Amino acid sequence: MKHVRRTVPVLLTLMLGPVLAAGCQSKSSNPAPSSSTDAKQPVTYKIYMNRGEVNYPEDGGEGKKLMLEGLNKAGISGVDFKVSLTGGQEYFTKLNLMIASGDVPDYFSVDLPTMTKLAGEGLIMPLDDMLKKMPNASKYYKPQDLQAGMVNGKIYAFPDAIRPEPFNGQNVNGFVGRLDWLKKIGAGEPKTLDQLYDVLKAFTMNDPDGNGKKDTYGLGGTKPGAFGSVSGFDGIFGAFGVAPSFWHERNGTIKMGMVLPETKQALTLLQKWYKEGLIDPEFPVTTDKQLDEKMTNSKVGIVGKNAWLVQPTNSASYKALQKLVPGAELGVIVPPTGPGGSGWPEASPGGGGLKAVSAKVKDPDRLAKLLDWITNDQPEGGFFLTAYGIEGKDYTFDKANNRITQTTDATALSGRGLSNPVQFIKVVDRRWSPQVTLDALQKTNEHTMKNALWTTLPAQLDYPDLGKLWEEYFIKIVTGEFSVDKWDEFVQKYYSQGGKEIEQEANAEWKKGKR
Repeated sequence: MKHVRRTVPVLLTLMLGPVLAAGCQSKSSNPAPSSSTDAKQPVTYKIYMNRGEVNYPEDGGEGKKLMLEGLNKAGISGVDFKVSLTGGQEYFTKLNLMIASGDVPDYFSVDLPTMTKLAGEGLIMPLDDMLKKMPNASKYYKPQDLQAGMVNGKIYAFPDAIRPEPFNGQNVNGFVGRLDWLKKIGAGEPKTLDQLYDVLKAFTMNDPDGNGKKDTYGLGGTKPGAFGSVSGFDGIFGAFGVAPSFWHERNGTIKMGMVLPETKQALTLLQKWYKEGLIDPEFPVTTDKQLDEKMTNSKVGIVGKNAWLVQPTNSASYKALQKLVPGAELGVIVPPTGPGGSGWPEASPGGGGLKAVSAKVKDPDRLAKLLDWITNDQPEGGFFLTAYGIEGKDYTFDKANNRITQTTDATALSGRGLSNPVQFIKVVDRRWSPQVTLDALQKTNEHTMKNALWTTLPAQLDYPDLGKLWEEYFIKIVTGEFSVDKWDEFVQKYYSQGGKEIEQEANAEWKKGKR
C-alpha cells in the first residue's frame, strides 16, 4: 500500500544513521536578509547550543570579555553575543518552544531532520553566500563535509570543520582490542579474517585472563541503534566490501548495502562465529556503557568502539581496567582483509555539529565575521583563545612540532567562558592528545569505506520502520534464530515496504552529482 507522506516535526530525531537527509521542499528562493551598512550599530547575536556544560557563566565570564577585545583588535566592531546551552533531548524540546513562539535563535544547533524541516519552512537561511565571506572556515571544509548541511543543493547548516592532520579525520571508530591478550596467546595483530578468527577462538577458549574459567568471548558488541547498525561488527562487513547502511555503486546505480549479497556473506560468517561461541551472546541487549564494563572486567577481547578508549588518561574504563589488571593494554586493531577488501564505514560528514542561521538574523555579514574569526588560527584570530585559553597560562604551542600542551582542561575553561561553548564553528583539532591516541586515530582514518551518497531523502522519513525490519533480521540471523537464507526474505520486504521508493530517490540524487 502506498504510504501517505507525513509532516516531519521539528523534534524528530530519528536514528536513521548516515542515510538521513534532506528532502522537504525548500523555500530557498526567499531572499536572504540584507546586511546592515551601519557597522557602528551594535548587534547582539542570540546563540543556542546543544551542549551540557552547566558551569558556563551566564554572562559569558572572562572568556566573553577576552573574545570581544580580540574581535575589536581584529577590526570586527559592534558585535556581541549571548550564549545559552541545553544538553540532549531537552535542547530540542526548548528549541521547539522557541520556534513555536516565533523566537528563533540567530545561530543554533540542529540535527538533520530539524534542519530539513526548518529549511522547508523558510525559517533558516541558505549559507552559501555567507560561507564565501568566511575564508578561514572555508579552508577546513571539503565538499563532502558540506553535504551534511545541504537541502536541495544549498547549504543550510555549517558542520564541524576539520584540520588537515591525518589524526584529525572524522573517523574515530574501529576495532579496539586487548593487546596484552594478543601477547599472551603469542599472536600478532590480526590482518585477515582467518587470522582474526584464530585470535577470537584463542580469546574464547584459551583463558586469556588467566582466572581458570571459560568466561571470556573473543568479540563483543552492542544492541543495534541507528538505521543499518551492525552492533560494532562493521569491520567484518567491511571485509566483504559492504556497509549495510551505506549506498554502494553497482552497475551504474547505487543500492543500500543491506540488500547486497555481500551482506549475506558477512551474516553467514557472523552466524558461524556466534554458534561457535566466539561472540558474546548478550550483544543484542548490551548498551554501550555495558560493553565498556565488559571490557573493563576482561569479559571480551575485541570490540567495535571509539579510538579514544585507548587513552588511559581520558578513558575511565581503561583506567578501571588497568587498576584491575596491571599491565593491561588496549589498542586499535585494523579492520581485517577479506574477499571484498577491508574497512570501517566512514563517519558522517560534518561530525554531527550542525549549526543553522535564522532567516531573520540581523546583519549576517557581521555574524560571518564573528564565526570566521573563531576559526582563524593566525595571531589576529580567535581560534587558540576560544579553544585553549591564554597561551602560557592555559596552554603552550610547539609550532616546530605542531603540538599543543594543555595545562587547563576543557571543563575549567568552560567555567571561564571559553572552550566548547564558544567554539561556534568547531574546528576538530587533536594536536593536544598523547601520541598513543594520535596513532590510534590515524589508524581509524586510514581504513575507511566510502558512502556513495550523503544526502537526506524524503522517502526515508516516510518509511522509518525499515530500520526496525533490518534490526530484527540482523539479530535473528546472527544468533541463529533465522537461517541465513531468511536474508532473501528481508530483501523482499525491504523493497515492498518502502525500499524501492527510497532507492529511486537515492539514484535520482546520485545522478545529479554525476553530471
